[in-house]
Order: sequence, then C-alpha cells, then structure tokens
Amino acid sequence: MPLSPHTSWPVQNANARFSELPAANLVPELRKSRPQGTVRARIKAIPDIELHLSAVTLGEIQANVEVTCTQNLAKAAKIEAWIDRVVAVYNVLSRDAKTFRPWAQLMFCQPDIVSEDTMIAVCVIQHYLTVSTRNMRGFANFQILLINPFATQS
Repeated sequence: MPLSPHTSWPVQNANARFSELPAANLVPELRKSRPQGTVRARIKAIPDIELHLSAVTLGEIQANVEVTCTQNLAKAAKIEAWIDRVVAVYNVLSRDAKTFRPWAQLMFCQPDIVSEDTMIAVCVIQHYLTVSTRNMRGFANFQILLINPFATQS
C-alpha cells in the first residue's frame, strides 16, 4: 500500500525494542477456556505494561458483540464483561488527529475494506509496536513488525 506522494514518516527500526499490539483475531482467542498454546505462551511472556490494544480492535470486537446480541443476549453479556476486564489490563491506545491524518494519507485511493488494518498499522508505527495477528496478509503492505503467534513454536 503506497503512501500518498506527500507522505513521509518513519519506518520501524527492526533493532528497537517493541511492545505488542494484539489484533482483533487474537484477543478473542484469550477468552477461550483452552486458548491455543502458542498464543497463550506469547501473551504470558509479555509484561502487562508492554501489552497494548488499539481502540480500533476494541471496536471490531464490539461489532461482533452486537451481532451476538441478536442471537444470544446472555453470551453477549459475558463477552461484554470480558471486554471490560481486557480494557482494565491492556493499555488502550485511542485515536486522535496524529493518527487520523496519516491514516487518511494511507487510505487515499484504497478500498474501505483495508480501513481497520490501516488504522492499526498507523498506531503500530506511532507507538513502536509489533502486531500479533493471524492476518499476516492484511498487514503485508505496511513496513511494520508482525508476528503470528498461532504459528510460533513455544
């Protein structure tokens, strides 16, 4: 995904120490009674202070809760309570003008389908984070650090 012609902001330095930002497809895995072993090991190995969550990811998870509400209110209520606990533990990174401006530059002439991944990529670059995700393809066009904890050996 090319930047617009007037955009220039730093690419992540692969030698720097990065905190981690789990993506929307990883966070619900942690809610399972028996999450995948490599995912559980990856998250447990990271100090809470270095775990971050994008407000975009929370929005994606909440959108799924809204669908669940139409099918099973009790299950939705349990997920809502779980989200509240997650928000209490993770450092939630909100979005502001410093985020939306580069997001708009990256989104220029791009399909809306990449909007959330683009927002997460901007957040990752701004906060020197690594994205933990199963969706490696969705972030492949960004010059960011990625890890697929579903594929990592513990």
